[in-house]
Amino acid sequence: MVRLWTAVLRRPYAKALAGANLLTRLSAGAVALALVLLVQQERGSFGAAGLVAGVFAVGTGAGAPLVGRLVDRFGQTRVLLATAVVHGGALLAVAWRPSAPLAVLMVLAGAAGAARPPVAACMRGIWIALLGDGPQLRASYRLESALLEVGFIAGPVVAGAVVAVGRPALGLALTAGLAALATVGFALLPPARAWRPPARAARGVLGPLRSRAILSLVGSRTALGVAIGAVQVAAAAFATAGGRAGFAGVLLGGFAAGSLLGSLTPHVSPAAFGALSAAMCVAFAPLLLPVGAWWLAALFVLAGAPLAPLNAIAYELTDRAAPAGTGTEARMWTGTATAAGTALGSALAGAAVDGASARSAVLVALGGAAVAAAVTLLSRRAVTSAAAAPLPTA
Repeated sequence: MVRLWTAVLRRPYAKALAGANLLTRLSAGAVALALVLLVQQERGSFGAAGLVAGVFAVGTGAGAPLVGRLVDRFGQTRVLLATAVVHGGALLAVAWRPSAPLAVLMVLAGAAGAARPPVAACMRGIWIALLGDGPQLRASYRLESALLEVGFIAGPVVAGAVVAVGRPALGLALTAGLAALATVGFALLPPARAWRPPARAARGVLGPLRSRAILSLVGSRTALGVAIGAVQVAAAAFATAGGRAGFAGVLLGGFAAGSLLGSLTPHVSPAAFGALSAAMCVAFAPLLLPVGAWWLAALFVLAGAPLAPLNAIAYELTDRAAPAGTGTEARMWTGTATAAGTALGSALAGAAVDGASARSAVLVALGGAAVAAAVTLLSRRAVTSAAAAPLPTA
């Protein structure tokens, strides 16, 4: 896999594109924590901080499909530049005036979320144009999944480090600036400027959601998100129950490291999507075992191992199943589904832990993974058809 990644990154502008994509992933991983730290320091209330961060997440979920549709209609560069200005500007405004009325901060956070730059979705469209349909494109899907994990691990660490040596406002301002500059840099690179929306089929209100395979993917990604959100809560609950709250970072780092290791495994056919979905259930089950802290960390590594290959196949199936002219919007829908599921899983697992124990969060994760596998298996005909479909031009 590393050999294929090297070949992919030798393509013209590939390193610059991937670098800008990574920077926006880091910003995305840092912004929620930066918002929480800033608002909590300014107001002394985690409730207010949670409201602002929650509105940001809701804005992201609501705005992402619309932003994707705009890219499919008007091209990448114009939409990316516009979202860079709105997203970065709104976050900078929060950093500049965190003492503004809470309603104002919520409006700014919602605007920043709704205008979150769709760099990752645009990157996948460019990979299709640069690489065609073959082993290098499939390797690029693994690369995208690996970058997602790097952002998940490093983003909060970067935000926390900046806050530790400076002020929360500085952390949010740097996060906003990083997102804006990386997005502008990406948008002005020749492959992004040369990208043109493909010929559009009659789209209608539903856009890519008129595809049964896309609907199946949205459902399975939502359920998988529930599992991921529950695992995050489980890590915190296990660490707190053991009297070592800081160990949650080790457990979550192990989960992400397992996914990174999984991204290095050989390519798996998209037809194996259902089997990999079921493998997530198998990987989560050992987290129920009564083991010591470091053995538990090893089990979190194991639990994360199938995630990157599963993500990569989901990316490929989304691109193959999207109706002509709706590729970017379809990517945004599946991404939004995962994020929404993660939020739901965190809430369900938190309630379960309050009512029982840390292992109840693992049961929520197992339930989410089981539903994801069931959705995939029940719609296997549509998924199999999507796996055999040719890739569109975007």
